[in-house]
Amino acid sequence: MIAGVEKPDSGSIDKKLKIAYKPQYLSSDVDVDVVSVLNKANEGLIEGSQEEEQIVDPLKIKKLYNKSIKNLSGGELQKVSIVTCLLQKADLYALDEPSAFLDVEDRIAVAKFIQKFTRSYGKSAMIIDHDVQLLDLVSDSMVIFEGTSGINGHATSPLSKVEGMNKFLKSLDVTFRRDEKSRRPRVNKEKSRLDKIQKAESNFYY
Repeated sequence: MIAGVEKPDSGSIDKKLKIAYKPQYLSSDVDVDVVSVLNKANEGLIEGSQEEEQIVDPLKIKKLYNKSIKNLSGGELQKVSIVTCLLQKADLYALDEPSAFLDVEDRIAVAKFIQKFTRSYGKSAMIIDHDVQLLDLVSDSMVIFEGTSGINGHATSPLSKVEGMNKFLKSLDVTFRRDEKSRRPRVNKEKSRLDKIQKAESNFYY
């Protein structure tokens, strides 16, 4: 609804806010090369530009410039779609499932890149995803959606990342720890010592 894809049942949305949107479902049925798509999003030539260095290079998209969109793999299409979204001039960047089709290392790279982008450009991003690791890396605050799928639902007010993660994991009765070496989130084994300690302290998110 924020991106204008769906209409709200009630209320209104401030249309003065310019939003760049990356949809969940990506279309690959287009016979156009990647560089043309990026030029359009950038509203000018991408090659040799500051945007190429700061937005395209981090996700290693340049090697795909002459490749047709219809010939991209799922992971390549996802990264091109993310870059296309972030190249647009907007007040808010809405990215739906940016982790889809990406392997673990690419998900981490994308999360860190989005966070760096928003901080460097002073922009805001709304990320919708099911990958807890990506959300852990990219988020400053969270909104938790609750309810019954396909029937009803509501969203919480914005919560701090710690509060939001704790609320979400508590609803699943799952505890997370941070791996000492990789610093990545890890699920504690149910009824393990750490699991019991964290649940006793109502600390589901390290």
